[in-house]
Amino acid sequence: MLKKIARFFFSIILAFVIVFGGFWVFFGDTVKEEYAAYKKSSAPILLYHAVGEPVEIEWPPGMILPASLFEEHLQYLTQEGYQIITVAELAERLKLGYSVEKFVAMSFDDGYKNNHSDALPLLKKYNAKASFYIVDRDIGKTIYMNQSQLLDLLANDMEIGSHTINHAPLALIDPKYLPWEVGSVKKFLEKKLNGYVLQGKAYPNGGYNKNVINAMQEYGFVYGLTGKVGANTHQNFAKAPYEMYRISIVDDGSGLEGFKRRLERAYIWGYLQTKGIDLNILREMLMK
Repeated sequence: MLKKIARFFFSIILAFVIVFGGFWVFFGDTVKEEYAAYKKSSAPILLYHAVGEPVEIEWPPGMILPASLFEEHLQYLTQEGYQIITVAELAERLKLGYSVEKFVAMSFDDGYKNNHSDALPLLKKYNAKASFYIVDRDIGKTIYMNQSQLLDLLANDMEIGSHTINHAPLALIDPKYLPWEVGSVKKFLEKKLNGYVLQGKAYPNGGYNKNVINAMQEYGFVYGLTGKVGANTHQNFAKAPYEMYRISIVDDGSGLEGFKRRLERAYIWGYLQTKGIDLNILREMLMK
C-alpha cells in the first residue's frame, strides 16, 4: 500500500517536472520576465527558532543555528540590498500597497533565551529588525526569555507576537478553547509588556482553519503566520491577512548556500501559486 502511495506521488511530481520543464523551454524568456517582476512585488518572511549555543529542546539539530551562520545570513541580505524588517512592518506595507521590493521580514518562534543573548546583538549590528513569537506559559523558564528580556527587545525596536499560551495546535484543538489560546493570551502578553499592543500570531506548527481565522479577526489581530511556503504580496495580504507565508530557515549543513536556496524557494513557490500551482498542497499530502 505504501509503495502504491509513493508511486502515485512520484508520478505527480514527475508529471509536474515534465510539464514545467516543457513550459520553461518554450516560454523561458517570458517566465524569467514574469518571475523577475514577481520578486519585485513580493517579500518572504524568514522563520528561525534558536540561534547560538545549543539548547535543550526536542528539535532536530538543524533548527539551532550557530551565531556565525546567522551572521552570514544577515551579511548576505545586507550585501544584496535587502531591508530586514518586522512582520508587522511588512504587513503594513502590504496593506497600504507600498513597494516591498528587496524587503524581507525576519521572525523567531518560541521565545528562546538565545534570541536575546545571541540574535539581538547581531540584528542591531546589521541594523535589522525581527519579530519574536512567544509561548506565554514559557516566559521566564530556563531556556526561554523572561519579561525583562522581552521588554528589552521592544526597546530595541523589535516586534513581539503571540505563539499561543501552550503552543497548542490551533487547527486540532476544540474550538471552545480558541478564545483562550487566541484571545486571552493577547491580553496576558500585552499586560506583561506594559500595554504594548500585539498585532500578530504565529500558528504553532503552522496549522490553522476557518475557526482560527475567525478568532484572529474577533480578537483584534492584524495578521497571522502559517506554515505554508511562499512570498507575500499586496494581493495575497488583502485577500487573506491571517494566512501569510513563511519559509523555515535551518542549518542543513550547506552553510550560506543552503540559506540562499531557501530564500529563492520562497519566491519560486510564491510565483508558481500565481500560475495555479500550489506546492503546499502536495507537501501537506506527503506529510500526512
